[in-house]
Amino acid sequence: MNIKRKLTIRFALQLATAGAFALLIAAVTLFWIIGRLNDTLISRDFASVGLAQLIESSELSEEGIRFAPHLLEQVKKNGGWLQSLDENGQVEQSYNAPQDVPKKYATGEFFSYWTGAQHFPYKLYLWIQEKDGRTFTLLYGVSNDRGTLLKQVSSQGSLSSNGILMLPNDVTARLKHLDGYVQLLDANGNELAAFNRPASAPTTYTLQELALRTMYNEKYGFHLSSLYVNETGNTWVLNLPNAYGTPLGDNWFLSTEARTILIGMFVMFLAILLSFLLLSLWQAHRFGVPLLHILTWLDELGNAVYQEPVDYRGIHRSRMRSGKWKRRYRIFADVMYSVDKLSSTLQRDQVLRQQTDSLREEWIAGITHDLKTPLVSIKGYAHLLAEPQYDWTAEEIRKFSGTMLEKSAHMDMLINDLAMSYRLKSGVRPPDSEEIELNNWLQEALKQAATNPFYKKETIVYQRSPTEITVNLYTPWLERVINNLVANALLHNPPDTILTVSVMPDKGGKGHTIQFADNGMGMDENTANRLFERYYRGTNTSSTPNGTGLGMAVSKGLIEAMGGQIIVDTALGKGTVIRLIWGKDDVVIEA
Repeated sequence: MNIKRKLTIRFALQLATAGAFALLIAAVTLFWIIGRLNDTLISRDFASVGLAQLIESSELSEEGIRFAPHLLEQVKKNGGWLQSLDENGQVEQSYNAPQDVPKKYATGEFFSYWTGAQHFPYKLYLWIQEKDGRTFTLLYGVSNDRGTLLKQVSSQGSLSSNGILMLPNDVTARLKHLDGYVQLLDANGNELAAFNRPASAPTTYTLQELALRTMYNEKYGFHLSSLYVNETGNTWVLNLPNAYGTPLGDNWFLSTEARTILIGMFVMFLAILLSFLLLSLWQAHRFGVPLLHILTWLDELGNAVYQEPVDYRGIHRSRMRSGKWKRRYRIFADVMYSVDKLSSTLQRDQVLRQQTDSLREEWIAGITHDLKTPLVSIKGYAHLLAEPQYDWTAEEIRKFSGTMLEKSAHMDMLINDLAMSYRLKSGVRPPDSEEIELNNWLQEALKQAATNPFYKKETIVYQRSPTEITVNLYTPWLERVINNLVANALLHNPPDTILTVSVMPDKGGKGHTIQFADNGMGMDENTANRLFERYYRGTNTSSTPNGTGLGMAVSKGLIEAMGGQIIVDTALGKGTVIRLIWGKDDVVIEA
């Protein structure tokens, strides 16, 4: 899998995971908001909301009905009580019920209490529902302080002649206990008298003020109840503190529900923001660290440091101790492999360049020596001939001239080889070739090469091909290659070395091979691998006056320029075999 696909899949999965996590946060927030709103509704109006949930969450057991503990706890917080009735009005179970609540209700008695026809100190709520084949009848009661106190205040309270509100002792004690207050208003809403009124309470009410305080008790923190007296035109106002909240002050327009929703949304967006921030940091660590490592590595390559950067312990940052890629680097494995391969290539090229530079310097030094040595001889003999105090004989002059010609010829051969090596490197092609019969031509070429006075007699053995082979080649180049290979085999081996030259057609008749095999010392692997390099010399050029140090490089270039190839097979102590191989395009074989 390439890096493009890896990154696409990785980013798609991470975005999908981030989206799923954001949805999870939203879902958790939604459930929290619903739960908080439900708690608010239960605490505010347990009779309408809590009783239904109480029955839905109930379970039937051998001991009777079991209700959810948190709902029963809410009943107690609201100051209420709970009774479960059978069909005859008998109380089966009760929770937080006061002593003055009946244990059994007659049919008419219950409805008198429920409708308010008969005084009952508690406000009653009835819930009837069928579940699991059984009819549940729940009776929920809360203290009816507002109704009871307002009735007592309106019936027993009076205004004295000096403007003081007169109330029964039990009513005043109850008001103080509940931290409530009473006001008597005239027809215009102005306060005539009050009992236990706090300083923050108004002394004048408009119609709107009275309505708002009655409907929105959350803002003011008091439940307001009022009773208008037709005979006098006065209004009794009773205020009792909220049982489940404090006043909202100036933010009265933010209800408990609104605050719950705002808090939930704020927490949700904050959680999502923090999640994406952490994801971004994780992404930066997961993808940024490998990229910075790769950039550092490339920068090191630019500074000619061809090794992967390591940490302070000398360990590669991208790998574990076992050598495997670390998890965050695996996605960039293709890039890391490419950079590692580039590092190895550059390092190898640097070593090769250094070796090449060193060999070039050695080769130039050798060429300089090879040119200077015959030039010194020529210069020396020229000085001898030019000296007037010597009267050289004709024989001595011919000897000096012969030596000077021999050294000049060696310099000319060296310069020609040097020029030819550069021409071959630039891609020179051979002139027009000529058609020859290879067996006969090669036999004559070897006889001519064997006339070299530095070779011993009968050191070259020639083996003809059993069939005639007609080829189109540029013979001066081929002759030069043969002379170079013969010289390389006979001049750089022991004197008793035998060189066997064979002409062999291919089995399919599509090409031919000229093989030069000697039984000399052979070459080591390094010398064999670098035998045809222009800047590599296996022996010193001064080992023989006929050597230039370029023969093998020139031979390889000439053979390849004529469409062939040259290969070497050698080992120390086993001699050397060099083959010149041509394919079918330039060969015609005759039976």
